[in-house]
Amino acid sequence: MTTSTSFDPVLFDQDDPARRGEAHGEMWRAEIRELAELRAALALKKGSFADRAQLDAIARLHLPLLDNFSAPLAAELRGIARGAAVAPEAVVILNHYTDLRDVPPSVLEGPCPEDPVVSDIFHDLNTADDPGGCTAVYLPGQGAPVLGQTWDMHGTAEPYVRAIRIKPRSGDDELVCFTLTGCLGMTGVSAQGVAVTINNLSSTDGQVGVVWPALVRAMLACASAREARDLLLRTRLSSGHHYMIADGRDFFGVETSGQLKVVTQHGARAAHIHTNHCFDPVLRRHEAVPKASTSFRRMELATTLYVQQRPQDAPALWTMLSSHEGYPRSVCSHIDDAGGDPSASKTCGRMIVDLTRGEVLVGRGCGQVEPPTVVKLDRWRGGHVP
Repeated sequence: MTTSTSFDPVLFDQDDPARRGEAHGEMWRAEIRELAELRAALALKKGSFADRAQLDAIARLHLPLLDNFSAPLAAELRGIARGAAVAPEAVVILNHYTDLRDVPPSVLEGPCPEDPVVSDIFHDLNTADDPGGCTAVYLPGQGAPVLGQTWDMHGTAEPYVRAIRIKPRSGDDELVCFTLTGCLGMTGVSAQGVAVTINNLSSTDGQVGVVWPALVRAMLACASAREARDLLLRTRLSSGHHYMIADGRDFFGVETSGQLKVVTQHGARAAHIHTNHCFDPVLRRHEAVPKASTSFRRMELATTLYVQQRPQDAPALWTMLSSHEGYPRSVCSHIDDAGGDPSASKTCGRMIVDLTRGEVLVGRGCGQVEPPTVVKLDRWRGGHVP
């Protein structure tokens, strides 16, 4: 497969999380400020916030929980804010945008962040637009398990898509993440061989919780997929996601809402596919899939493509996740091309991990236009085949 060097991950090798965040913020200061404002405007448009002041106040409620969840990741996020010369809550909005849309303003009116709240923002699902999603796939492969996903979000985010390598000078830690400027990391893999993907789920029980990219980073720092699963299951969330977690020995698919978590997929010897709706019947009562969502169609297309193509390795999965079958509502989504709305959902990139060799295929935009960059983790020590 032809490779490109245009999407090589940016290295952050600082030992101190605060300095790492400051370097991140300084490097992409202009882009972070632009994206924070863009996502704040989208949150005001798609959420139920009265104004920017209320959105900022709700975003600030998430900072103490992040401090308690992980002091190093909180320091890194605050460092990004300092480096970019923005308020910490602006970086929360940038990172936590998909969850913030589901958090009701009532969290400011009395319930403390430890109390459950119920969102009433999904009052008109027939007119709601597609909130974005992703198509995630796990393959047992031929002795080489593979985990990957498209990253579907508002099309205006595409210019801000980046890959980063976090490799502190001291120790033997290393992460490669697909992310946005100003974001701690959206999907990735560690030198330990733990990989995590994310699919957004729109929940009706949103609440103040841990900023989800910080949770992804914390899960990637775990020693195994089981440890990462257990961390997820005990962490307070804001809204729904589906997490695929794998390390070459184990695989777990976990669906969550704001307040519920269910392991709906398990087993490293079988293939697994997920889009943006719940499998679990209880969780279905706490989700709100907009009528315009392509989730069910992409699930059907991805399942059919898997049966037809039987991908067995990372390049084959790249091809599958770049399919235009059913265009523009395809696995490689191009809804914005059809609707003319630049903020409509589209595939802004993809990341695929070979869990035996420690190789990552990563790229921005359409997989048929932009070939993948192949990244090798320098400190790889995974590779446990089930």
